Amino acid sequence: MTFLCKDCWMAQETAKLLARCKICDANSGIRRLDPASEIAATARNASDERAELVCAIHRSEPLDLFCGMCKQPLSSRALLGDCSVVAVLGDVGSGKTSLLWVLRERLRSSNGLPVKIRQPLGNTDQQLDDAIADVFTGGQARATTSTDAVVRNYAWELVTTMRPRQSALMAFHDAAGEVWRGLETLSRDGNPRFYRYLDLVGAVIFLIDGQRLKETLDGTGRHARPQADAAAAQEIKILDAMDRRITARGGEIPVAVTISKADVLWDDDRWSAFRPGSGASRETMQQTVRDLLTASGRVDMLEGLESTFSPAAYFALSAFGRDVAAGERLSPDDIEPVRVEEPLLSLITVE
Repeated sequence: MTFLCKDCWMAQETAKLLARCKICDANSGIRRLDPASEIAATARNASDERAELVCAIHRSEPLDLFCGMCKQPLSSRALLGDCSVVAVLGDVGSGKTSLLWVLRERLRSSNGLPVKIRQPLGNTDQQLDDAIADVFTGGQARATTSTDAVVRNYAWELVTTMRPRQSALMAFHDAAGEVWRGLETLSRDGNPRFYRYLDLVGAVIFLIDGQRLKETLDGTGRHARPQADAAAAQEIKILDAMDRRITARGGEIPVAVTISKADVLWDDDRWSAFRPGSGASRETMQQTVRDLLTASGRVDMLEGLESTFSPAAYFALSAFGRDVAAGERLSPDDIEPVRVEEPLLSLITVE
């Protein structure tokens, strides 16, 4: 079995973990951590891939497991599946945190979907609730500081109903946009957890801000074209940095290229496929997203995505199903998510 420590992003076999038996501690009066390989036995249901590790002396006592590197408790025991980590990337304001919050709410139970959250890892839920709070109280997410690249992260273990014994992880470091853009120069020594996280990434959701695309197409907003060009350049920087890492690792990583805040485009008949209930086929949706990116001057980005990742699929979603005005107070009942699961499902079910 391979366990993931969300605190330091180390994937470890059982032999690398530390463990504690509460009965042994109580009998000796000493709280101690021992190598799991020295004090562990496998529970009776050893044929189960999720079989508990028990104390070799007290065979009915499950061991508390701890990361062998940072010594933090593994309160969640996520197994690394074939998809490894599904990462969410995107520039400042692209809606990453909103998407993850809505996904969490949708995937708490299966809701008829082929994937659900088996468990959150560590303090994921508390961190995500804190990060989204400003959106509901004031209509805007709080600014993400650069230190959050190594501080704030969310992760869930996901299971599919199609292959219930196979798990995957969805994980996201709430890094500021400038961290992603400056990935090439980000110190490895100063950010070891962040780099270990990147080494685990096996699939990517790449968010592109639909509001910025609309401003480019309409020529609205102050200095719309310069801002759009700057946004495209920033996205290319993220892609270039990921391309080098993926090339160095070898193999192929799938990507779900996703237009966020698609509700701002629903009034334009060119993008009618994005509307709720449009009935657009997968092929139509893919072509419409590509047409939108081409019309808004993202041809270089399209080429970069398709040369960096394989396969590439295209989606458009709205996490809230509506525009949220600055200063507006929302409740969960005020939102109607549209197609938020589709990018993730395309990656989890990829063959």
